[in-house]
Amino acid sequence: MIKTSFSFYFFNNIFVLGPLTQKELENLVDNIDLDQSDIGELSSEDEEQDLTTHFAEDEEVEQIDSSSSDDDLPLSHFLPARKKSWDRTVKLKVHSFPFFNDAADVNRVLEYPIKYLEKCISDDFYEDIALYTNMREVKDKGRSFETTSDEIKMFFGVSILMGIYGLPRIRMFWSREMRVPVISDNISRDRYFGLRSRLKLVEDDKISREERSLDRFWKVRPMLDRVLKGCRQNKRTEAASIDEQMIPFHGKVIMRQFVRGKPEPVGIKNFVMTTPTGIPLDFYLYEGKGSSLESALTPVPEKLDIGGRMVLKLTDTLPAGVSVYTDRYFTSIPLIDALLSRKLTLTGTIMLNRLPKNATFLKDSDLKKSGRGSHDQLVRQDSNLNLVKWFDSKPVHLASSSTGVEPLGTCSRWSKTENKYITINQPAIVNEYNLKMGGVDLLDRVIGKYPMRARTDKWTIRTIYHFFDFSIAASWLEYREHATSLNYAKKDIMDYLEFKLSLGKSLIHSANKSKNEENNIEEEEDELPTPRKQRKVEPVPDKRDRRKGNKHLPTFMNHQQKSRSKCRKPGCGKLTFVKCTSCNIFLCCSVERNCFELFHN
Repeated sequence: MIKTSFSFYFFNNIFVLGPLTQKELENLVDNIDLDQSDIGELSSEDEEQDLTTHFAEDEEVEQIDSSSSDDDLPLSHFLPARKKSWDRTVKLKVHSFPFFNDAADVNRVLEYPIKYLEKCISDDFYEDIALYTNMREVKDKGRSFETTSDEIKMFFGVSILMGIYGLPRIRMFWSREMRVPVISDNISRDRYFGLRSRLKLVEDDKISREERSLDRFWKVRPMLDRVLKGCRQNKRTEAASIDEQMIPFHGKVIMRQFVRGKPEPVGIKNFVMTTPTGIPLDFYLYEGKGSSLESALTPVPEKLDIGGRMVLKLTDTLPAGVSVYTDRYFTSIPLIDALLSRKLTLTGTIMLNRLPKNATFLKDSDLKKSGRGSHDQLVRQDSNLNLVKWFDSKPVHLASSSTGVEPLGTCSRWSKTENKYITINQPAIVNEYNLKMGGVDLLDRVIGKYPMRARTDKWTIRTIYHFFDFSIAASWLEYREHATSLNYAKKDIMDYLEFKLSLGKSLIHSANKSKNEENNIEEEEDELPTPRKQRKVEPVPDKRDRRKGNKHLPTFMNHQQKSRSKCRKPGCGKLTFVKCTSCNIFLCCSVERNCFELFHN
């Protein structure tokens, strides 16, 4: 081969001229055997420019003069540019996007539990259920079910307490052997099951066929919108995690999914975005194959799977500067690049089949020889993204646009061979992922403590129960974070059991209070004697209710009952005839013991 001054090439005494196909060009370059004598005296700079420049993807192609011919260009110019390379010597670019949070400052006063719940579920929610439940009953049977918003409150308050007591069957709460007075005295068994089977959130006739086809969750959409609105009011933090959440349901419904590895693998899938402390920021119920998962801010890259599309959709409500954390189901290279265009970084574990083919890590055997805690890092040519392979008990692959290996830390692991805990190296990306990825798992653990579960074939009832628990768990996590920020002692902060028990009692007491007021009005209008009923144990009202500006007046019950009742003030237990007209419980009110005043203060 002879090199000419016109950059034309002779191969085997054949002059190459004329248009060639892409495949012919590639074969020609591969078959040409360059010899040192043919190359001549090329400087290192010229050689690097001729052989390397045209393969760099990020560099601009040199402008060609219009008078020059394509024959003046080397054959390598016509070949496609190589993909971005990965190198161990390149340093990751540290992205410092400014983070702005427009949320209002946290209230400096710790609220009562019911106040935190009202962010997602307010009083008009119960009113709507009562209205649509009665309308549906009139349409089906020609008569109203005659339920009210107070009775719906009672229903949910009782359901909360059922989840706390946790009897294996619901009917046991009314049985003679296992009867629970706070439940059985406030609502009858048949009424409870009647309400549960008739709960309606919408008027079916007003939902068109087109709307039903576009939204498979139209039957519970009002509740989803309320809870979602409350979640989006929560304060945004500099880190957010996204993961899947399952609503357990084994009945027949088109939205049912199966997710291997979850504690409840069968049910309705819910994609949730939370803070690292578990407070939900956004969620999306997955309707199944064919559902629209398009982001309103970012064009969806080609070949992006469901997980990546969901991350783009949920992060639409995040401000710039937030670091997002996902697991291997969501993480991919196109997703990280798409979030970087919106000034959002992402860190997460990644599947092997999503790693670039030109990113070659050290073999598992080599890392294993180096010892537990060894790692290998590859940084992309543009320094915007890095891949890390960390060998613990088995290799783990991670990808990030914000964190790399440095600074290298340590962690403790159990060694079977040495039969003790050992200290191994841990890259910074692993530590960051472990600290900030568990928000959704924490929310799931709280929901699973005392869930409102019942055997039912209706997916709507199961979804309503789940999102009521979802709202209570979110309220407690917000309450706990608020109390911690106000420097409350740990003993003064209610745990989840106390918090949920207080909510159940508040809903029951609120319903009983309205019922007593109505009964007092009816007694004033009708002076006819009423038959004597068996006394029932009234629940002690929450502090928020007993300190309200209501008319808490003592009344003597010796004209209605023969024997005295125990004082309900904690720590007393003496016998008395005095009863509070508002709280509807017995309290001492005498010269020796003034429990009535102490209880309400």
